[in-house]
Amino acid sequence: MKRWPLSRFSILSASFLIVALLAACGQDSTAPPAPVSHTTVRGAALAWTPMDSPTSELLWSVWSAKDEVIAVGTSGTAVHLRNGVWSSKASGVEGPLCDVWMGDDGSALAVGIGGVILRYSGNAWSAMNSGTTHDLFDVFAFNSGNAFAVGTGGTVLSLSGSTWSPVSVGTDVSLFGVWGSSPDSMVVVGVGGTVLRSGGGAWTFMDTPTPNNLSGVFGFSPNNVFAVGDVGTLLHFDGAEWKPMVAGTAANLYAVHGVAANDVWVAGATGTLLHFDGGSWTASASGTDRDLFGVFARRTDSVYAVGDEGTILHYAAQSN
Repeated sequence: MKRWPLSRFSILSASFLIVALLAACGQDSTAPPAPVSHTTVRGAALAWTPMDSPTSELLWSVWSAKDEVIAVGTSGTAVHLRNGVWSSKASGVEGPLCDVWMGDDGSALAVGIGGVILRYSGNAWSAMNSGTTHDLFDVFAFNSGNAFAVGTGGTVLSLSGSTWSPVSVGTDVSLFGVWGSSPDSMVVVGVGGTVLRSGGGAWTFMDTPTPNNLSGVFGFSPNNVFAVGDVGTLLHFDGAEWKPMVAGTAANLYAVHGVAANDVWVAGATGTLLHFDGGSWTASASGTDRDLFGVFARRTDSVYAVGDEGTILHYAAQSN
């Protein structure tokens, strides 16, 4: 795939305009956590290695729960890891799937272009009625069954039971990322450094120190949230304000996830992988120059990253 010097979803839009005439695709921060090593666990060396991928499609997102890992991408691609083997599973759609989230019971939600929302039962994918044709870029849910999806035109959808409903948040800019500590405390990010949060039944804009597009958001409490975006943008919210962090790269950053506030991963363009140990960000050798669009940290010694041309990487202890 041609690499465009644009944000994650600008890449998606440009690619599909050309090919298919489609518009794209609680922990408190009061005490700083102690740094955690990301090079060894119990004396075993940790490193990124490629996994055998069943697809050459671009993979946008990855998530893991229970005994399964799921990654989704272009052409309705859904690949599943079980018992150490990746295999493709029919999603029932042909357009791009932009994000996936999994629940503790092994169920999953995926969203994509044209308002597509899919539900995974642990066995098969089925379509849900989103009530919109807007492109959906990200989804985040809770084991209670509540979920939120975001996309173009300021679209925010809320799931209660089996019904998705639109939520007015006061903007019409494209929103690329969503995360929350509870269904009543959500954060969404998007174009031009846009950040909104919910609370007390209302959505409010938050001041940010960047005009750059923000592609991903993840946190550990309402007062401990990370956001990433274009040109190496890394932000942290400490409960009072969003502050820039030193990424050490000018690469576009697309996704953020972690197991703890001192063990956070970021994925980005040209094979960029960054790790935060609670004190500073450092680059981690990915072994690839392909763009990486999704990252999920299952444990300190088990992290997955996915990207262009079906790339799947796993960060784990290396055997001698």
